Amino acid sequence: MDNEVVGIEKKRGFWLSAFLVLMFIANPLSSFTYFSNPDLMVNAFPKATPEIIYFMAFMAIVNLFLAIAIWRWLKWGVYGFYISISIAFVINMYLEIGVVGALVGTLGGVLIFFTTKKRWQHFA
Repeated sequence: MDNEVVGIEKKRGFWLSAFLVLMFIANPLSSFTYFSNPDLMVNAFPKATPEIIYFMAFMAIVNLFLAIAIWRWLKWGVYGFYISISIAFVINMYLEIGVVGALVGTLGGVLIFFTTKKRWQHFA
């Protein structure tokens, strides 16, 4: 009798993979934009301060690491992403983006929830 443990193949699926790749691209670009030209955002949103913009740049870097963690099947990446989405929602409400605009910002969290729910057993 063979005592080998048969590994379960982990498949991300199209939507999770596509969203993570988008995060790998968009977050560094967002962070670069926020750090290199904070005045652009301050002018676009009257309640924005340079400190808020720099914090958003920092959060974009954090989101990149969270996306890498999710790609590597780490649960803390998913939980961290939910926290990040919640922080972004509060900031969007403060910046008076509006409820609809702030809720649109939570769609990434909804996508992560539905694309990881059936794969949760793969996460460590």
